[in-house]
Amino acid sequence: MASTYKEPTAVLKRLFLPPKDPSLTLSSDYQWLVITQEPPLPTIEQLAKPEEKLAGIRFDPALFTPSRLDYATSLVLQHMATGEQQSIELPSNSEGIRYIRFHPSKPYFVFTCKVKDETLLELYKCELTIDDRNGKQKQWVVEKVSLEDERRMNFVYGCAYQFTSDGEKLLVKVIPENWPVEPPKEPVSTGPAIQMVAKDARKAPGRTYQDLLKNEYDEAKLKHFLSTELLCITTSTLDVKLIQQSKGGCLIRSLQSSPCGKFVLVQLTTEFSYSVPMSRFGKDVQIWSLEEEKSSSSGDQKEVAAVVEVASLPVDDEIPLSYDACSRHPRSFHFHPCHDHTVVYVQALDGGESLAEPFEEGGDRDAMYAQPLDATTMTLGPPTKFVGLEWRYSDLDFCESGLGIIEEYRWKDRMERKWILETDGTKRLLWQRSWEDRYTAPGEPLTRRGARGRYFIVQPSPTSIYLQGSGASALGDRPFLDRLDFGEGEGNEEERGGTKTTRLWRCAAPLEGELDVTKEVDGVVPAERKDVYEGMVCLLPSDNDTIMISREGKTTPRNYFLTKLSDKSEVQVTDFQHPQPDLLGITKELVQYKRDDGVELTANLYLPANYDGTPRPTLFWAYPREFKDANAAGQVKGSKHRFVSAHWASPIHWAAKGWAIMDDFSLPVIGEGESQPNDTFIEQIVSGSTAAVNYVTERGVCDPDRCAVGGHSYGSFMTAHLLSHTGLFAAGIGRSGAFNRTLTPMSFQSEDRSIWEAQDVYITMSPLMHVKKYSLQERVGKLLLIHGEADENSGTYPMQSERYFAALKAFGIESRLVILPHERHSYRARESILHMAWEQEEWLKSLDP
Repeated sequence: MASTYKEPTAVLKRLFLPPKDPSLTLSSDYQWLVITQEPPLPTIEQLAKPEEKLAGIRFDPALFTPSRLDYATSLVLQHMATGEQQSIELPSNSEGIRYIRFHPSKPYFVFTCKVKDETLLELYKCELTIDDRNGKQKQWVVEKVSLEDERRMNFVYGCAYQFTSDGEKLLVKVIPENWPVEPPKEPVSTGPAIQMVAKDARKAPGRTYQDLLKNEYDEAKLKHFLSTELLCITTSTLDVKLIQQSKGGCLIRSLQSSPCGKFVLVQLTTEFSYSVPMSRFGKDVQIWSLEEEKSSSSGDQKEVAAVVEVASLPVDDEIPLSYDACSRHPRSFHFHPCHDHTVVYVQALDGGESLAEPFEEGGDRDAMYAQPLDATTMTLGPPTKFVGLEWRYSDLDFCESGLGIIEEYRWKDRMERKWILETDGTKRLLWQRSWEDRYTAPGEPLTRRGARGRYFIVQPSPTSIYLQGSGASALGDRPFLDRLDFGEGEGNEEERGGTKTTRLWRCAAPLEGELDVTKEVDGVVPAERKDVYEGMVCLLPSDNDTIMISREGKTTPRNYFLTKLSDKSEVQVTDFQHPQPDLLGITKELVQYKRDDGVELTANLYLPANYDGTPRPTLFWAYPREFKDANAAGQVKGSKHRFVSAHWASPIHWAAKGWAIMDDFSLPVIGEGESQPNDTFIEQIVSGSTAAVNYVTERGVCDPDRCAVGGHSYGSFMTAHLLSHTGLFAAGIGRSGAFNRTLTPMSFQSEDRSIWEAQDVYITMSPLMHVKKYSLQERVGKLLLIHGEADENSGTYPMQSERYFAALKAFGIESRLVILPHERHSYRARESILHMAWEQEEWLKSLDP
C-alpha cells in the first residue's frame, strides 16, 4: 500500500532527534583538542542521491567519496593545559568539513571542505602560528592547499591523503589527469557473464556478500572510479609534484609511508572477481621511492621513478569458512616501525586451513618474515623468518626500543596468547587465556604516537609496559590503567621469572558492593566512592603522569578530564550538556537473575520517571551472543552508571512513555566442549527470555499480558524465533533481520559450519520454517517488520523480510512490513527515523499504560 512519511508524538520526536555528540580529535603532541560538530540527521533527499555499488563498496560517483558522508559545520581548537579555545572560521563557501589528519610532529593538520552547492571537495591546512601583531600570541591559521591544476581528490577507497612519517610530505590521491568526466556508457549487453571452477581446483567457499561485480561493464566502472594518481606536496612550501609511478592512473588499495619517509608501501588492485569483494581482489605489493633519481640513456639525463616488487598475489577466494582459517598467500604487509625501510608480512605454513585440521609439518602454523630494502640499489633482501606461531596470527605492536608484543588466537575454544617478542626474535609468553572471560582480562598494551609519527607501545622502563582494559567485574565495568613489569631474567623461557602488575588508575568504585582490594590502586579500598563511569582515553607524553579520562553518570553526559596519577589532581576539559532532557528522571538498574539451568544473566532495567510501583507494559530488547564457556556467558557486562541516552536504534525512548524496558537482556547461546552453540539455539534463547520475563514479573514491574520483544539484525532474527516458540509476547518488532538461513549457506554470525556440514541447524534456525508453529501459539504475538531498501549487510537482503512477511500472511498472522526507501542496514534519514518511531509507537499503542 502507498504511504507517506509519518512522525511520532512530540516526546518521541524530540528523543529521536537529539543533537549529535561532538567529535574529538587529539593532536599528535596531545596538546590540542579539535572539537567538531555535525548536524543531527541528513534528509531523505541527501540519501536519495545517486550512489554506485561495486565490489562490496558504495560511493558517491559525483564526489568520489563514500556515499552519505556527514560534514562538520563547526571547528574549535582547545589547548589541553589552559582550556583556551579558538573557534576556526570555515571557508565562506563551505558546506562542512571532515577527514582531519594531523602532522606527525607539528601543530598542523589538514582537512577537506565540501564546497556549498557543488560536487567539489577542497583541501585546506590549519597551522599554529605566531601572531605578527604581538609576536607572542599563537593563532591557528587556515590556508587553502592548491592541487596541481586544481586536481580533484579521490576518497572512494579510503582517505585521499596522508602525511609521510617524517612529516615532510603530504601524499594525495587524485583523479588522473585528463580523465573522462563520466564513466563508460552502459552497453546494451557485454555478452554472457561467465564464472567457472577449473578441474582439480581448491575448494573456495564464499560467504554471502553484497554489491559484487557482475560483468565487464561493472569492471570498467570500477576502474573509472578507483583509478588515481598520487601527488606529493611539500608541507613547508606547499609545492606539488606528481609521483611518477602513478602516472596515468592505477588502482591504489592502500598506502603506507616508510618510517624514514622516503618510500611508500603500495598495494595495487590487479585482478577482479565476481565472487568476493575488493578487499580480496588480486593485488601487487610494491615499494615506491618518493625521491626521483637521475639516470642517463644514450647521453640524455632523465628522471627514474623507482619501483620494487614485493609480491604479486591472485584473487583470495579460497579461504576456508573457519574463523581461524586464513589466506594461503602472504598477508598483512607493512613497514617495520623501528627500521627505516624493512617490510614485514605473515605467511600461513599450513595452507591457511582451520586450526582444527591436523597439520603434520611442524609446530608453527603461521610465521612472520622480514625483508630489508637496500635503499642504494633499490633491491629487497631475502625474506627472513623472525617468529613462528602455533596458532593464527592476530596482531603485532612494537615499542620504540624494538621490543614487540605479538598475539595469536584459536577459534574453537576462543583462546588467545600474547608474547613478548625480543629484538633477537625469541619470544616469551605473557599470557594464554580465553577472550570470553572478561573478569580476568589483563588489558591491552597502551599505544601512543611516537617517533616519526608511528604508534608504539608505551614503555615506562625497558622492562615494562602499560596495559589498559575495560575492568569487567561483578559490579560492572570499571576501566583501569596498569603497569606491567616483566623483567629480563636469564636462561630459558621457564627460568626468566614472572611478571608483576601495578594498578595505577581505576574507574571510581560504586557506592554499593564489595570490592576486591587486590584490583584497586595501591591495594586498598578507595577513600571516595561514587556512582559514575570513567573511561581511559590516553596517557599524555609530557610526563607519563597525566591521563585523559571520560566521566559520565546516569543523568550526567560524558565529559573529559585531565587527571594526575601522582596526586589525583584534576582539570575539567569539556562541559557538554544533557542532549535529551526528556529522559531525566528515568532510572537505570543493572539487574541479575538466572536461567533455569543456572546460567547467570543480566539486563539493563529502565523504569519511567516518577514510577509508582505498578506493573507496566515492558519492552524486551536483545541481541543473542555465542559462548564456549558457561561461566563467561554469565559474567556482568557494561555498567549501570553509564549516561542514560537514547540513539535512534535504542528502545529506551519508550521509558518516557511509561514503559519498563529490559534492554540488552542476556541471551547467551552456549556450546561447551565439542558441542556448538547453535546446536541448541532455540532452546537457549527461549530459556533466557523466559527467565527475563519471570524476573521482572516477580519484581512487580512488568505486566506479563503486555510484553513486547524486539531487536535489530540478529536481534530481529531472535524476535521471530521467540514469537514462534513462546507465547510470552503480545507484540514483536524486527528490524533488518534474516529469517531464512538457507540463503546464507556458507556460515552466518559466529557459525562457521556450512549448511552441508550442519543442515539440521540451518533449517531449525530459520524462523521461516516455523511459521506454522508460530500461528498455533496459545498467544500469537503480532510482528512489525522494518527493513532498509538498500541494506548492504552480508546476509540481510531486504528479500529476507519480504519472504518472511509473505509466509506470515499465508498463515494469517497479524503483521506489517515496512520498507524504508534508500536506507541501509542502519537507518540515517530524518524522515526514516521518525517514521520508524511512528510505526513502533502505533504497533505498541494497544499495550500502552
